[in-house]
Amino acid sequence: MSTQVSSGVREGQASFEGCAPLRLVHGWGLNSRVFSGFAATLARPTQALDLPGHGQAPYEPGALDPLRVAGSFAGAYRTPGPWLGWSLGGLFAMALAAHYPGSVTKLILVGATPLFVQAPHWPYGTELAVLQAFGDQLEREYDATLRRFLTLQAGVGERSQVRQLVSDLENGGRPQAPALSEGLLVLATQDLRENLRRIRSPTLFIHGANDKIVSPEAAQWSADQIPGARFCLVGSGHAPFLSAMRECADVVRDFLDE
Repeated sequence: MSTQVSSGVREGQASFEGCAPLRLVHGWGLNSRVFSGFAATLARPTQALDLPGHGQAPYEPGALDPLRVAGSFAGAYRTPGPWLGWSLGGLFAMALAAHYPGSVTKLILVGATPLFVQAPHWPYGTELAVLQAFGDQLEREYDATLRRFLTLQAGVGERSQVRQLVSDLENGGRPQAPALSEGLLVLATQDLRENLRRIRSPTLFIHGANDKIVSPEAAQWSADQIPGARFCLVGSGHAPFLSAMRECADVVRDFLDE
């Protein structure tokens, strides 16, 4: 049974006794159920979490500050374990590994970057206007925008998969409007590049080719900042765990089993 924790992070799947689950942190505007198919394909103990204001998790202003989220994770999950963060969730997973290293045994970052927007000496970011336009679309036409986004990630030939995923996400709960706004602000303003040098957990960056939201070059640069980190191109688009679910699961499984 799912349980609500005081940190505002919701457990999407119960852990297995004697085995630290892989904790899955979703991206902006979605919820823990985006990982449903991937978790089943992975066939490993997992725990998919709802970020504050997403899915069934409560929200209060400031709840999506990366350091606050990292502190919530560390307080709610006292047993060290592996973490996987996708997109905005990757930003939070980076903060957790950098500031609470005892909480993370292995770190997997999917479609993730320490800085989402373009900045001086950072050519890998998205134009701020593109990010804002997507946010406006999601707020005005959540269903249509979500379906377009998921179709792009899963592939136009996977319509049944997209329909099921949209249904799962709807049943999991829509994000609250203030959480969408704050999440967009986090994407537009947070810069965790210096945090990368503090990460000591074994780290794997997984990135889809032709990702239009986060460039593979950003992930490769980030991997170069973390001692021993690896970079792997899998599938295409911003969500390789959807576009190449089985291949992505194989890569993650191998990394966890090392």
